[in-house]
Amino acid sequence: MNETTILLLCLAAIVISIAICFKTGINMGLIAMTFAFLIGCLFMGEKAASIFGFWPDSLIFFLLASAMFYGFARENGTLTLFGTKLLYKFRKSIEALPFVFAFIAFVLGLLGAGPGTIVLLAPLGFSVCAQTGIDPLLMVFAIDTGYNCGTQNPWTGTGVVLYGLVEESGVAADLAIHTYMLSYATFLINKVLFLVLFYVGFKFLKGKKNAGTQKVQNLDILEKEPEQFSKIQKKTMILILVSFCLLVIPNIINTLVKIKDPAFKNLVALCKPQAVLIIFALIASFMNLANPKKVMQKMPMGTVFTIAGVCFLMELAKKAGLLEAVVAVFEGGNIPGFLITPVFCFIAAFLSIFASGTSVVLPLLFPMVPALAAATGINTVALYAAAQIGALATPISPFSTAGAQFVGLAPDDKLSDTLVKQQFLLAIVMMAATTVAALFGLCGIFKI
Repeated sequence: MNETTILLLCLAAIVISIAICFKTGINMGLIAMTFAFLIGCLFMGEKAASIFGFWPDSLIFFLLASAMFYGFARENGTLTLFGTKLLYKFRKSIEALPFVFAFIAFVLGLLGAGPGTIVLLAPLGFSVCAQTGIDPLLMVFAIDTGYNCGTQNPWTGTGVVLYGLVEESGVAADLAIHTYMLSYATFLINKVLFLVLFYVGFKFLKGKKNAGTQKVQNLDILEKEPEQFSKIQKKTMILILVSFCLLVIPNIINTLVKIKDPAFKNLVALCKPQAVLIIFALIASFMNLANPKKVMQKMPMGTVFTIAGVCFLMELAKKAGLLEAVVAVFEGGNIPGFLITPVFCFIAAFLSIFASGTSVVLPLLFPMVPALAAATGINTVALYAAAQIGALATPISPFSTAGAQFVGLAPDDKLSDTLVKQQFLLAIVMMAATTVAALFGLCGIFKI
């Protein structure tokens, strides 16, 4: 069987897995894994052991580590009480809370906080949602938007890498920063626009106007100041704060100062979410902040299998030549000029549903931009912006890095399962929305 057929089989298997899951409630991951073993062993000559080697170790470990650490804070009521205090603080503007979280995420991302931004804000956001009636998906979208807008700046974090990709792709050094700044500005405009439209959709189309306020009134939070943290809850808050500082401060210093001391480099290497969360989960166990057995019982194992199963199929698709097929789309020269930018955006968005936008998709697409612009006469900034907008519109998918983090940080298995479905559908909607935006010229706002 040729590679194209196998590739189509893998993509069809994902669609069928989703359809069966929605129809029957059977775990999507189990279905996808079954398809992966059948396609891999029967049509690709793979061994079952090699297919199991596609298990997404880092992603799954993050899900488990975050569920473990924040499980203590949920079990002893720390996150609920913190959310209550936050609601009391913003009691006169509760419906604006998603934007408050988006702004905080933007600032933290701008400072170079990295994944620590999601690790800190997602559990707090979910706690607020539980008490106000704000849809968790809206909170996820808001935090993700703020986080992406902050991290893409050309001075810290991911933006530095992307600016480097622009320069390495063949753009003259004196134009590279200018080009990326215009792409970043276009990206910001589109992200803010989509956030506003998404919020309006939830507020009016789903009939959720003032739903949160009504629920808060039932809790008397608008008039009565919340109780104080208990000793255990204070210890939990200190532990969360220390873990956040370890996730953020070394990375900010490393980004801004570039310290070359080996000991500091080792510290930065250690201060990654997976390592910090699992270490602090152990500390929380020793401090007896909650019953470890109860925390373990609430681990999102269904979500683990869901994400792993789809990853199996996508890894098979990559092995069958998915990325090469993407490149071939533009090498054929058969796409009408007015469709090149939208197609470029669509492909970036599609790939980012299943892979990291910044570490896989953009490094694949950015180097293609100068040659594609020269051959077609299309605005260079528009192509860079299309790739950036598309690639960072759909990582909210539970099968991509950021989306999986939100799912893993959900307070219970029921919400995790719900978010898997909702975030995937949202990623599909965003893929379509960004493509339409590109078609109507929202990627070509600026020119060089």
